[in-house]
Amino acid sequence: MTESNFKFEYHFQPWVTILSAGWCLLVFGLLQDTEIDSWEEAAKFGHYSARAIWDGAYWALITSAFVHYEVWHLIFNVYWLWKLGSEMEKTIGSIRYLVFILVAAFVSSSFQLAVSDDTGIGFSGVGYGIFGFMWLSRDRYPSFKKVLDSQIVSLFLVWLVFCFVITKLGIWQVGNAAHLSGLIFGGLVAFAFTVKSYRRLSQAGLIALIALSWVPLFWCPWSTTWLGKEAYAAHSEGRYEEALDYYNRIIKKDPYNAWAYSNRADINRRLGKYVDALRDERKAAELDPSYANSE
Repeated sequence: MTESNFKFEYHFQPWVTILSAGWCLLVFGLLQDTEIDSWEEAAKFGHYSARAIWDGAYWALITSAFVHYEVWHLIFNVYWLWKLGSEMEKTIGSIRYLVFILVAAFVSSSFQLAVSDDTGIGFSGVGYGIFGFMWLSRDRYPSFKKVLDSQIVSLFLVWLVFCFVITKLGIWQVGNAAHLSGLIFGGLVAFAFTVKSYRRLSQAGLIALIALSWVPLFWCPWSTTWLGKEAYAAHSEGRYEEALDYYNRIIKKDPYNAWAYSNRADINRRLGKYVDALRDERKAAELDPSYANSE
């Protein structure tokens, strides 16, 4: 009986990358047969409103990363997820890579929520996280250089700046906060765990970034939507002075907010400020005739 020459060869499969790409494709496919005309419909696929998130739907910070409404957006993100993500997963291991993706999605969506009252959609925030990690840890992991050459680095950086410019010009609204925070997150992870220089400082910065990403979930006073949520809660619970302060802050930020004027009128009436209430009612009706019936 002779010894077999058969040798088993294990081929690594980037299962996290495969499942992530598959999730994106599945959601996009399901969206093609659905007319999204409300937040309730969008939430079925993982894209929740800011108000729903502030009411506790925190998982939406992750699920929104897998939602794409446009085919070009899907192709762009899935391509880079496969090209870069599969190599990163192979290098650092699937479990670490999975944790990285989940945290990157949370962080990038949270910062986007903080500046736009929406988590944004798509995998690009995570994609920039993957890029940032691979870019700044190429010396530690030489295999990254095979898929992330200088041309691709330039492409990602130029695209980052270009998106800021076209958003500023009002040509196209892009999730720039998600892109930038994802890039910073990936870079900090690279420095914190793979680069010897400034490791402790990078670890502190990473902890601070993650901690800051939780802040907009509970406190976002620069957002009129968040102020509106707090105003409505105080109003309905009879905390009228508190509600009045919130409505005042909303109107200061958005002088054309008919809803805030109408609700402030009700508060003023309850507080016995009838002249102020009448003035607010008239202003609300002027801004939106549908409020005229409230007089």
